[in-house]
Amino acid sequence: MKHLLKMSDLSPAELHHILDVAEELKAEQKAGTTPALLKGRSVALMFSKNSTRTRTSFEVGVYQMGGLGNYMNTAELQAGRGEPLRDTARVLGRYYDCAVWRTYRQRDLEELAELSGIPVINGLTDYAHPCQVLADLMTIREHKGKLEGLKLCYVGDGNNMANALIVGGLKAGMSVAIACPDIYRPDPEVLAFAEQYPGKFL
Repeated sequence: MKHLLKMSDLSPAELHHILDVAEELKAEQKAGTTPALLKGRSVALMFSKNSTRTRTSFEVGVYQMGGLGNYMNTAELQAGRGEPLRDTARVLGRYYDCAVWRTYRQRDLEELAELSGIPVINGLTDYAHPCQVLADLMTIREHKGKLEGLKLCYVGDGNNMANALIVGGLKAGMSVAIACPDIYRPDPEVLAFAEQYPGKFL
């Protein structure tokens, strides 16, 4: 079982492997030969926050690979009436093969991963947005032909996207430059991670 809760969950080799597989699947989808890799599998798509692109891409992607992507607004689940997260996690773990959750707090996502017994994917939290960053890296690689040696620049608040871009960019072999207000710095854990890449983070 492998979760994707934040970019630091991936090794550089795993990150590049995901992009390679995504590139193959994109080409197969274009050719009308998408393999049914998720045939007989069900994925819980839990959304505590509104979404257009993340929801659509997961629903369509799971369908294209032969699986069932079941959208759930968490406000309509028993969790919306105060059911403890551990109970929701146990129920999902009994019925689903994987869960994607777009929610507010990273620690809630990590609790779901710990208790559900199935792989959990971060669809966005206050800490990270790994799926968006993987899509961004894939787009850059498609247009530039590589990631290693390129410079990734980000201007804005040091938020979940900044956190994920820093880690993802560095693991992909890029240098990363961030410009953000002093009072909205990236997470200290991410800045500590970036110190492992001297000369690659500005």
